[in-house]
Amino acid sequence: MRNQKRLLALSFVSLLLFPGLCLYWTIYDIVGDSNRWNGTPIPAGNVEGSSDISPATESFESLDFSGFDNETGRSFDGRLIVPNLIHYIRFNKTTFTFVDYVCLRSAYIQQKPERIYLHTNVDVNNLTGRYWKWIQSEPDLYRRIVIQPIELPSEIFGQSLSDGWRLYHGSDIARIRTMMKYGGIYLDNDVYVVQNLDKYRKYEIAMGWDEGQFLGSQVIIAHHDARFLPLWLNTYQQYHADLWYYNAGERPTTEILHRQPELMHRVKWRFGVHMLMQDLYDSMEWPDWRLNQDTIHLLINHRSYLDPHFKEYPDFNDRNIQHYPYMFGQLARLVLPKRPSSATVRRYWNSTTVALDGIVNDQRSPDPTHD
Repeated sequence: MRNQKRLLALSFVSLLLFPGLCLYWTIYDIVGDSNRWNGTPIPAGNVEGSSDISPATESFESLDFSGFDNETGRSFDGRLIVPNLIHYIRFNKTTFTFVDYVCLRSAYIQQKPERIYLHTNVDVNNLTGRYWKWIQSEPDLYRRIVIQPIELPSEIFGQSLSDGWRLYHGSDIARIRTMMKYGGIYLDNDVYVVQNLDKYRKYEIAMGWDEGQFLGSQVIIAHHDARFLPLWLNTYQQYHADLWYYNAGERPTTEILHRQPELMHRVKWRFGVHMLMQDLYDSMEWPDWRLNQDTIHLLINHRSYLDPHFKEYPDFNDRNIQHYPYMFGQLARLVLPKRPSSATVRRYWNSTTVALDGIVNDQRSPDPTHD
């Protein structure tokens, strides 16, 4: 009987300790050593992320797309031709904003990519902030993250980039080069993923190109051998530093796609790269948005002069989004994880500590009537 009581007591203690240990390791991963990478130390110079992640299983072989039909698309040997990799370009960004987090998490939920590449000129040890810690606290999301060092371009074909727009023109160039190297799914940091994008992975390249508009470069889904990509990059042979979207959108549309539209699977409306400011930030209802959109460009950098409610909500965070009445609030709340409040965590720890103290301090003599 004495042994049975000890076993029961140990079982009870284990039940109390296990949730506490789980919470401890979660907090440790969130606030622990900044040199931790997905829970394991990373040696200096490791740019590929955690060593416990196996290489991507998608095929990266070269393909000849001569005569390829981008209207119907196709698979090869039963495999989709575009790898399930997501790419973000993050120059000079040490902190994840709330919108960055919402968009990244929407892509993770809908696409479940093999990898999420963060192409950045910021060292991994300098990534910080509340929402980066949130990413670290989700094991299945965090293990997919790969920090890929990249330099911010300063020139293209011997021509210096615009002083004022270097960050933006450099990003335009970097996304083309990234897609030519890896293939996969490129997303601007403020692109919200509504639906799984696998249906576009059977095309050589798919991009948003609405009627009467220039090409939208906010979403690119492509094989690295897509014929359009080197032609697009080559338009920078005549780089216009003084024009915001000339090389990124205007010139490739007028000089390449108007002449050879077959090079691309043209996506009208569904990538949401057109003007949706009113739907997102001035409407409390948006009928059928989930049916009509696969992605949505949130235009977050244009809110200051286009959003009529910008002064009320100049920045978004996980607290004010709970009562934000317009449609972006609904989109954000749909992908936020359920997180316990600080008060709930404190109450849990206090109750656990009291229960454990009661067990530890129970030093009564064994009952002589029991064996």
